[in-house]
Amino acid sequence: MSEKIIRESTARPSGCGDAGSRGPRAKGWRALWPDRDGAAAVEFAFILPILLLLFSGIVQFGSIMFLENHMTNVARETSRRVAVGELAQADAASAAQQALVNWGVNYEVSVATVDAGGGNQDIAVAISLPMREAALIDLLGVFQSGNLTAVVTMRQES
Repeated sequence: MSEKIIRESTARPSGCGDAGSRGPRAKGWRALWPDRDGAAAVEFAFILPILLLLFSGIVQFGSIMFLENHMTNVARETSRRVAVGELAQADAASAAQQALVNWGVNYEVSVATVDAGGGNQDIAVAISLPMREAALIDLLGVFQSGNLTAVVTMRQES
């Protein structure tokens, strides 16, 4: 019987200063603001715009890098075809435009012969695109000026 009395005397009623309790003995800021339901939703609402801006920046940067890589590949292929005599220089710009037609933007393509000295000639192909057309989304107005350019030069075979 004494054991039962000891157990009852050591048992504390709920809400009397237990760790994490919301009772009358809560101290500090918990006494002023005991309920934290919905705090994660509010924190997420603060972080969401930053995460969306970061994600859109990653997508934008990746798409511009992909487009620049494609422009460089087309310029290299066009320059190679002219350098080996597979394509006439007069037809090179239209061939490059044809290779880029699937992107739906206005490229400027120029093909020039450059004197490399020693009787050698180089074929230079430059493909340029305004940045405002290269950008998928421009939330901050960063891509309003400038050009995305790919230039390739190859030695013409004799």
